[in-house]
Amino acid sequence: MNNATASDAARLDLSFVRRSDRTVIDRRVFAWPFVLTRSFHVDPDRPDCLSVIVQTASGAVHGEDSLAQRLMLGPGTAVCLTNQGATSVHRAHPSARAVETVELDVASKASLEYLPEPRIMFPDAALSQTIELDCAPDAYALIVDAFTMHDPCGGARYFRELESTFCLRRSGGEPLLMERTRLFRPDHSLFRGYGAFGSAFIVLPSAHDLEKLRGKLAAALERIKGLYGAVSASPAQAGLAIRLAALDLRYLRQAFERIKLIYREMLSE
Repeated sequence: MNNATASDAARLDLSFVRRSDRTVIDRRVFAWPFVLTRSFHVDPDRPDCLSVIVQTASGAVHGEDSLAQRLMLGPGTAVCLTNQGATSVHRAHPSARAVETVELDVASKASLEYLPEPRIMFPDAALSQTIELDCAPDAYALIVDAFTMHDPCGGARYFRELESTFCLRRSGGEPLLMERTRLFRPDHSLFRGYGAFGSAFIVLPSAHDLEKLRGKLAAALERIKGLYGAVSASPAQAGLAIRLAALDLRYLRQAFERIKLIYREMLSE
């Protein structure tokens, strides 16, 4: 269903419920450039989990785009969401920047894997993105975010600005974690030879042994060549935050895959 009007901001608005031991979509609203096709139950180890691939008709983020997404997971649901591939962020006018906001609401005993592909920041691109996660105390979530740079002329031109904010709440309370990053007109010395950067946030019920999990994640990341990773505990025993720098996207994708496997082990405990 697409019932958005021309005056609406570009948005994707999905709601999920559990029916007959499976997760299904019960609200599906989207406006250009978002496209949503069929979703699937494809994981034999998690038959209740719904896999969703979000696509965009433009295939890129342009200079003055304003994009909004909202995902609401009902009690006991399980969702894995990704998109169709790495997304290019193109040049913005000097007085403009693209804006993206993502609102994630994960209810009791639900689990969310929010796994978008990395952004590719082109020369003079400018992007401000915000992810707000409201996760019930007994719910699970894995949220990833990443970017790399590309100069189609083969030079060393970089993006103009990248601002990223992640906010974690529990059941509508005050923020437990607020992380902000802002890069403005960076040069090559800032990146110290690394070409891809990412972060992952694992949110778990407080009963889990975070120190044991931190050690397992650190050991897994150390085995990936071309990658630097750091794992730290989030406030209030809410989970773990992982920060990554890689020589290129190959190593970053390997890291995200290992993080996802360890996260899924936590679901079965």
